[in-house]
Amino acid sequence: MEASKLISFFEEDLCIFHLRSRKKISALTEIVHHLALQKRISDERFILDMLKNRENLGSTGLGNGVAFPHGRSLAIKELTVLFARSAAGVDFEALDGKPTHVFFLILAPSDKGSETYLAILSELIGLIQKPAKLKALNETVDFPSLVGIFEGKDD
Repeated sequence: MEASKLISFFEEDLCIFHLRSRKKISALTEIVHHLALQKRISDERFILDMLKNRENLGSTGLGNGVAFPHGRSLAIKELTVLFARSAAGVDFEALDGKPTHVFFLILAPSDKGSETYLAILSELIGLIQKPAKLKALNETVDFPSLVGIFEGKDD
């Protein structure tokens, strides 16, 4: 997947550059509430419960300050990707025990689009494995900067 294709899944109104929450459940609640405010989901409680259930299987905080909360459900009508950043860090029970600063929430319908869902996840994991990109994601404060990271303007 090309960078320009990947960035096409991100929208300015689905970015939180100053996540306020400091704990896992409150961060998920803040993110899901943002989706509801943007009219991307109709049932906030259902989506939050789905994400909590996924987290109970094992933290989606992979380490290096990054988490990929995700879920698939028939209640989700279209693939939705949200970017969130916390300068202070969130205790997200990450695998390395360190605070999480960058979040990529991916929600998808369970009945279609699994190839795209997995391709986005794979591309994002590849992106965060590049130290310069990860540093830039940790520092980004607006949508044009985020687009620049995907397009390679920070290299």
